[in-house]
Amino acid sequence: MKNIKYFKPKTIEEISKIKSENDARLLSGGTDLMVKMRAEIFNPEVIIDTKGLEKEEVKFYNGRVRIPINTTYDELIKNEEFNKRFPMIVEIIKKIGSPQIRNRATPIGNIANASPAGDFLLSMYLFDGNVEIKPSNKIMKISHFVTGPGKIKLKNDEFIYSIELKEMEGYKYYYEKVGKRNAMNISIISIGVLLKTDNDGKIEDIKVAYGSVGPTVERFEEIEEKMKGKKVSKELFEEMGEEYMKVINPITDVRATAEYRKKMVKNLLIKAYYELIK
Repeated sequence: MKNIKYFKPKTIEEISKIKSENDARLLSGGTDLMVKMRAEIFNPEVIIDTKGLEKEEVKFYNGRVRIPINTTYDELIKNEEFNKRFPMIVEIIKKIGSPQIRNRATPIGNIANASPAGDFLLSMYLFDGNVEIKPSNKIMKISHFVTGPGKIKLKNDEFIYSIELKEMEGYKYYYEKVGKRNAMNISIISIGVLLKTDNDGKIEDIKVAYGSVGPTVERFEEIEEKMKGKKVSKELFEEMGEEYMKVINPITDVRATAEYRKKMVKNLLIKAYYELIK
């Protein structure tokens, strides 16, 4: 590994300047970055430690939560208000790595990594997530921000400063991550479902997102729209599963075949049905 310069700036402007003038990577938790540097996937000349910035708190307002840079998974798990408002995301976080990893790793790092297998990234698609970018102050919808595996829309002088998620009150939820091991694995396929029904058991709203089945987390709002107003049933979820199998085209890799993933797209949705009606 070559010699690397290390900076720990205290302002947004300093981070932006150093990043724009160098082949640099930002360091917060470092749980992904260090692994990729050891594997020589990343070979930056400069590391910018973002923990020099003044620490901001997680804030709740107008039915949303704002999670600032350097917030760890462990801090979110221990936040009582976050637990109350976002129980599904807390469940997802608890399946990320080990306690030691969660003590250092950050949601913003997971988003910047832009892996279609990213656990927290999947929740961004379900909870109408936005990304706040500094120093431009741009706000971008997550589906516009992530463009492919490891690919995000940032200029040389920009970085992710915070993320926002919308509270989904009155929804039932289901999440599952399929892999060869539990928390420490990279998922073969994952699914998250948010479901809101009326008093007659008809769908008012439904959101379905899949991880590890495409170049990004996959969510198809046109399929969700077709399901609204229909009564929740196993037959409906089977029909939905068939629809998703038509539009999702996974790849074969060292973890699983495309055929296996394709079958799991439907099977996990049917499993979600049985959990959601309990």
